[in-house]
Amino acid sequence: MSLEKRITDAGYEDVVIFSDYGYEDAFIGISEDNRAIYDYDLMVQSLIVHEHMSEEEAVEWIDFNTIRALPYAGEKGPIVMYRLEEN
Repeated sequence: MSLEKRITDAGYEDVVIFSDYGYEDAFIGISEDNRAIYDYDLMVQSLIVHEHMSEEEAVEWIDFNTIRALPYAGEKGPIVMYRLEEN
């Protein structure tokens, strides 16, 4: 089932999701204000697995092409979550 269908089946509408690469494996939920939430580390892994990129290529792609584009998505654009490392 596609991510869009999962979101609409769950009762959410007009949720902006990433489209260049779906990052479906990295989608972790929806915020209180109906914004898609993605896990950065899982986004990297998604590109490694599905697009056959190296980790360095995936990080570069995400940082340059995805993160930098977020302001253009407006107030309802996706949220990228960064995990805090445990000591």
